[in-house]
This record gives sequence, C-alpha cells and structure tokens, in this order.
Amino acid sequence: MDKLRSLGRGIDDVLLPTFAAYAQSLIAKESEIRSTRRETHQYGFTSRHQLDIYYPDKDKAPAAPFRAKPVFVFFYGGGFVGGNKINEEYAHSLVFRNVGHFFASRFGFTVVVPDYRLISHGAKYPSGGEDVKLVVEWIAKELSKQEGYESIDLFLLGNSAGGIHVTTYLLAPEFKEAREAVLAEERKGAGVLLRGVILLGTPFHWGKEDNVILRAYLGDGKIFENSSMGVLQREKKKGAEPTLPGVKVNILVSELDPELIYDSSKEFKEEWKGAEISYDVLEGHNHISPQLGLSTGIEKEEAWGVQVAEFCQSCATK
Repeated sequence: MDKLRSLGRGIDDVLLPTFAAYAQSLIAKESEIRSTRRETHQYGFTSRHQLDIYYPDKDKAPAAPFRAKPVFVFFYGGGFVGGNKINEEYAHSLVFRNVGHFFASRFGFTVVVPDYRLISHGAKYPSGGEDVKLVVEWIAKELSKQEGYESIDLFLLGNSAGGIHVTTYLLAPEFKEAREAVLAEERKGAGVLLRGVILLGTPFHWGKEDNVILRAYLGDGKIFENSSMGVLQREKKKGAEPTLPGVKVNILVSELDPELIYDSSKEFKEEWKGAEISYDVLEGHNHISPQLGLSTGIEKEEAWGVQVAEFCQSCATK
C-alpha cells in the first residue's frame, strides 16, 4: 500500500504496477489461501456462466449475530472486457481465491465468485444484471438444497464494472420480480433474503466520457441512459423508484480512486433516497488494490475486508 500513492489515480496507469506490488505478499500465503475448499458450478445457460464457491471450515461458525447462513457474492471488475474468477496469469492463480479464503476462513462466510459475460461473450446492457439475477437464483435453487443452507442471508459486493451489474439488478425494471423474491423487511421462514450490498469503486456514470467500450456495452447514444445514475433517474421520473426493504447499501471509494468515482458515488447516494446508503473511503487504497490486499495477513491491507464483514454482520437477520 505504501507504494501506491506515487502511481497516481488513473486506472490504466495503476493496473499493472499495483498487481506487481502485491504478488509476493499473496504468494507468501499460498498454502493458506489454497486450504479453503473450493467447488465450481454452472449457474447459467452459457459456458461462461461458471461460479466458484468457497466453504468455511465446518468448525468455523459465522460470528454472531447470524441466524441464517451468510452467503457473500463477489462480482469482480474489469471494465466490461476483462476479468475471471481465477486470474491464471498472476501470483500463482491466487486471485480471486484470496477473496474467497479471506471471508470464509476469518468470518465463516460462504463465498461465491462468479464469472459473468464480457463484451467478448456478447455482453450488452442489461446482460450484467441478468447474470447477477442468475447467480442469485442459483443460490436460491441449488445452494439452498445443501444441509445448513435452508435459510440464507445474502450479501452482494460489486467492484467497479461488477458494481454496475449489481446496481443494474437492483434498479432496472427488468429485474423487479426477481428482486422482490429475495426482499423482505423481516424473515418469516426459510429461504434467501438479500440483506446487504457493497458497491466498491463503482462508476455510477461517466460524465461526458464516450468510448468504444462504453458504447459496445451500454449502447450507442445510451451511455448515460443505461448508467446506474441514468437508470435510477429514469425510474424516479416514472414514479417507480426502487426500494430495498431490509437491505443496507454501503458505497466504498478508495482514497486514490479516479475523481469521477468520488463524484458519481456522492451523486448516486444523494439521488437514491429510497435506499439506506452509507459511504466510506478506504484510506491508502487505489482502484485495484483492495481485493489484492485480502489474505496477505497485513492488517492495514485487510482492514477494509474486516470493515465489510462487520457491515454484513450489522445487516444480518435479527
């Protein structure tokens, strides 16, 4: 983390140097990271629709106050064009195993890391929201069949582009019925309930930015319209502002994130009056570093992960 400030704020500028800065810290913990049991499952209708699930040790019960099984889903970033649930080209394939291991081994969460469709797989708005929906439905239909998973408290963390897909699922009218299936102020029996959402380093709009990638995913002439802010404003104008009963939302911005992420995060929080939203800044981190710092055993690198786990605990079914 100490080397990050000199790298600047631009995502393209910090990407490779940040990965290089964390590689040895992760490799030093390789045996620990690989000790967490991992399974891979198909969750959708294409070969891309695969997810990894990381299980806590059977003797690692979730910390109070969980009455239901905490299931934590991590949607990584990649600018609509990159990303995989396991980065085979970096640090002995430990990313994003390190995310699964951190929350499973330390907090007793069951962690899901899905691959979702990229532009190279034909992704186009709102396919990211559809993939989030498919993951949630797989958890409700398949994971809930396992012993001990009859009642699930669900938490979604979306990072960067992954955060855009999570907000699409939470806001777009196409997913209203699917959302309502996992929303309730109070638990009245078994099943899956969405309890918390974390949006990490998410650009809720792009200002006047216009490039080939944004046009490819969001649509030509529809970059703002199909951004998270655009969708929210459109629903509000229709008198259909989405609400999330029983759910808390935490927006996280890294201290060294691009200014646009700072600005759009504050604007989005102010705009979405119908949601219970908190906002925090991760000191010392840039756009890439938070997920790489987990499972390094370095307290200041992992502090944000502890903060996220405590947020989830505060959202648990009472």
